[in-house]
Amino acid sequence: MRTSEQARDARLRHAATAVLALSAPPFSIALAQSADSGAVEQVVVTGTSIRGVAAVGSPTIDMNREDMAATGLTTAGDLARSLPQVLTLGADESRLGGAQDGAANTTRTSAINLRGIGNEATLLLVNGRRIAPSGVIKALYDPNQIPVAAIERMELVVDGASAVYGSDAVAGVVNIITRKDFSGAETMARHGGGDGIDQNIFSQTFGRTWDGGSLFFAYEHNERSALSGADRDYATQDRRARGGSDARSNLAAPGNILIGTTRYPLPPGSGVGIPPASLVVGPANRFDETSFAEILPDQERDSVLFNAYQNINESLELYYEGFFTRHDFSERVAPASGSLRVPNTNPFFVVPAGVTPAPTAVTAEYRFLREDVDPRLYGQEDSQQHVVGMRFDLANDWQIDGYLAYNDDSGYQIRGAITNSQTLTCALAGVATDPTCAPAGVSFVGALNPFGDGSANSAELASLIIAHRDTYADHIGKDLGFKADGSVADISGGAVQLAVGAEYYDTSFEQDLWATNITPNNTPSLKHVENDRQVSSAYAELFVPLVGTANAKRAVKRLELSVAARYDDYSTFGGTTNPKYGVVYAPTDSISLRASYGTSFRAPSLVDTNDKIHNIFIQNLADPTSATGTTRGIFHNGGRSTLEPEEATTWTTSFDWRPEFLSGFTTSVTYYEVDYTDRIDVVPNTALTAEAVYAPYIIRNPTVEQVNAFMTDPDLQSPVEPAANIRAIVDGRRANLGQFEQTGVDLGVSYSLDSSSGNWFFGLNAAIIQSLERSLAPGLPSIDVLDTFGNPVDDRARFQLGWRRNAWTVNAFVNYVGGYTNTAITPNVPVDSLETVDASLDYAFDNGLSVSLSGQNLLDEDPPIVLNGTVSWDSQNASAIGRFLAVGITKSW
Repeated sequence: MRTSEQARDARLRHAATAVLALSAPPFSIALAQSADSGAVEQVVVTGTSIRGVAAVGSPTIDMNREDMAATGLTTAGDLARSLPQVLTLGADESRLGGAQDGAANTTRTSAINLRGIGNEATLLLVNGRRIAPSGVIKALYDPNQIPVAAIERMELVVDGASAVYGSDAVAGVVNIITRKDFSGAETMARHGGGDGIDQNIFSQTFGRTWDGGSLFFAYEHNERSALSGADRDYATQDRRARGGSDARSNLAAPGNILIGTTRYPLPPGSGVGIPPASLVVGPANRFDETSFAEILPDQERDSVLFNAYQNINESLELYYEGFFTRHDFSERVAPASGSLRVPNTNPFFVVPAGVTPAPTAVTAEYRFLREDVDPRLYGQEDSQQHVVGMRFDLANDWQIDGYLAYNDDSGYQIRGAITNSQTLTCALAGVATDPTCAPAGVSFVGALNPFGDGSANSAELASLIIAHRDTYADHIGKDLGFKADGSVADISGGAVQLAVGAEYYDTSFEQDLWATNITPNNTPSLKHVENDRQVSSAYAELFVPLVGTANAKRAVKRLELSVAARYDDYSTFGGTTNPKYGVVYAPTDSISLRASYGTSFRAPSLVDTNDKIHNIFIQNLADPTSATGTTRGIFHNGGRSTLEPEEATTWTTSFDWRPEFLSGFTTSVTYYEVDYTDRIDVVPNTALTAEAVYAPYIIRNPTVEQVNAFMTDPDLQSPVEPAANIRAIVDGRRANLGQFEQTGVDLGVSYSLDSSSGNWFFGLNAAIIQSLERSLAPGLPSIDVLDTFGNPVDDRARFQLGWRRNAWTVNAFVNYVGGYTNTAITPNVPVDSLETVDASLDYAFDNGLSVSLSGQNLLDEDPPIVLNGTVSWDSQNASAIGRFLAVGITKSW
């Protein structure tokens, strides 16, 4: 942790850096922040309800099709994450993404996380409207549902926007705007690959416009192979080569016998007839879970998008906008395992020679490596949206826009690599004919031999022991919206414009859990969960151009104000009102100052607030008060019906400069503050290491009755153990745990130059977090968590150099992620910064054919060493893909 003096010095250093950057060399990027809040083309702009006016005072990042092509990236999520303002903390397709409750992302959704504030604090829109959340035990918004071939541009408002959009727009808004006015067809095929991974993409678009209407259709197929942990040497749990310990699991096949704290490795072979004298104390048999499993899942996505617009007359337009996406994924995981209590009734029971008194049971550390033939997590999600609407033009440029939207995301997750605790207990005891241990019609179950490599265990027995948990979920939203906007007065600075609107949103969530691990004989059990709520909203926004072109004065070239407010009434917890104020002041034609202030909120999701979503695990909990460093305990997580909304106050101030003497040069500096309270978070399974903080959620030395209540609960996902083993219970269900305050500076610089050698472009986009202080629970002091493991780093940047001449286009990027402190180990150690290089090249022929080459991480930089848990790298700040090269062919018809 940094001292308060160090934190203060860092803030001063960053502030000075931001100011001095105005005189830095002219770098820039195509994703430069919007510096002009004046009138724009009569289209809907993200961050405001008023047509033709950019979001007053709010920092905005715009990425058009040319910008997207320059990156060489192929999903909307990756495009957004190429921006330094978007962090990879939290939900990610990598199974290692554990920060910010990322482990609950069981359907491998790639959600967007603006400023690292949280995936659920970033609102995702498609054409200005909400979509259904993804996930079976989490509510996340997946930008990859929209095919890149169908995207016209992406707009990001990096500022609180609940006054315009309601819930979730705490850190900001990402709006994916799809293509509309396009005539012709476009076919694209792309193949890419890296060490141990490859990807294939095909897309086809069709468009037609006519007098008074248009339609657009896009189909995209995107498939990518899995990335095995065995293909990355830093993914191994044996971290000795990277300065750490051997953290491979003791649960192996053959495994080990554990008597008290003494461990005896078992010899190779079937485990039948092991001589007691051959069991001696020695190095444990181990199993490398991360090398066996896959870091990234195999994914396949098919997406269809269709938009149609038709003018009925000069005033009325009808439209339909919709998409459907199917996402399949499959990921190999480590086989089922356990520390198994084996009584002396087991026919294979063995005790090391010389152990006295002879124990009546031993613990076998065992991995079902042969029995669990294909341990895998896999599933599917179907996402769709259908919108029908009308726009009606009235006098004095007023327009009424009304729509009805239906959103649906249904999916399932099949989770294997677990055991049926009751059948396993019987098989370990060697009870061959007990009717409670055998399914109907089966007279012999047989005994399990956990002392060998599994070859002595029958497939029939394995089929009864190896279980699964299948979760099916459906998020449905029905949205009815109405908005009217237009001019209400003409003043010397321009037209005063007003927008008013109302919205009714009916949303529901249903989940079915089919499990074979909690009832005898692998008999499936069903748990049905459902939740719903209704939201009624009303909002208004006023734009006042006090000074414009017509009445500009010396030192006051432009002065614009905006006021917005929204009231949302929830059927579950009541109403909330959120205002927002914005101002733009331009003292000269080349300089403008912007500021915004507002409040935002995030309503707890229908998953968050459902008590029936519950998972119970028996595990070793990290415990500094224990002589062994761990305490055997119960950790349970899930939803909590008493959750309250999260609330935030945000404000920004910006300086924009476009010097007249240097055409093509722009720069923008934005300072922001976010004060976020009543944060919904999970109590971690490491809560015992911060017991003073999480005391309300911890039970030390629980009673037998308390333990047995969990042991008999159908949500238990671990084998039953004697109640005496359990010395602590940690309640990890979601809770309104605390708050944080974040301040920072965004810097955008760009310079475009036309010369005889071609068109050149230089760019820099940097996100500098100055401070991040977090209180983990109510009443606790805030602590500085910036630049610590599992939290945002203070410096992220992306440099771009682009060149275009005739048919050639070349772009190169340098990505920078600053160093931080690894607080996952003691003593804390510094983590190196990471620099990677990307590039793309495109050649366009005269016949509509173009060929592109692209590469990510061209220098194949490995992630820095970060010893945490059982691995030595941090998937939240570095990708495991490494160098990835791709070639694409596009033909316009």
